[in-house]
Amino acid sequence: MPPRLAWIAFAWIAALVGLAAAMQGSGSSRPPRPFATNALARSISDAQPMAGRRWQWTATSATSAMRGMVVHVEAFDVKQARQIAAAIVEPRRAQFDDILVYVHHVGGSVGLAARRVEWTPRGGYEEITYEK
Repeated sequence: MPPRLAWIAFAWIAALVGLAAAMQGSGSSRPPRPFATNALARSISDAQPMAGRRWQWTATSATSAMRGMVVHVEAFDVKQARQIAAAIVEPRRAQFDDILVYVHHVGGSVGLAARRVEWTPRGGYEEITYEK
């Protein structure tokens, strides 16, 4: 193998090793962010304040009709349900009369939420815990 070809092969191998290392991440135990199923959920997730470069929660689906909205969220810490709901509700208060935020554990059951937070202009935030 000519020396120039050997250097090219070495450069490609080094690039592949670097790419594999980059894909492994920085040792973070967090899984990749779940996909949002629609544009409304993506817009909610994109507006989330990030803690450094890590995501804390993500909206996986959202539906709205007749001044009501339902949002399903996956979160690492479901105890933060009220804060997550506030981050979703506050920019949208004027548009809706009722917002339900169902907070699931990341990678948990799609059907069963750990907590639900309901917001209405009259009642404010009301949280229900479904798990013990």
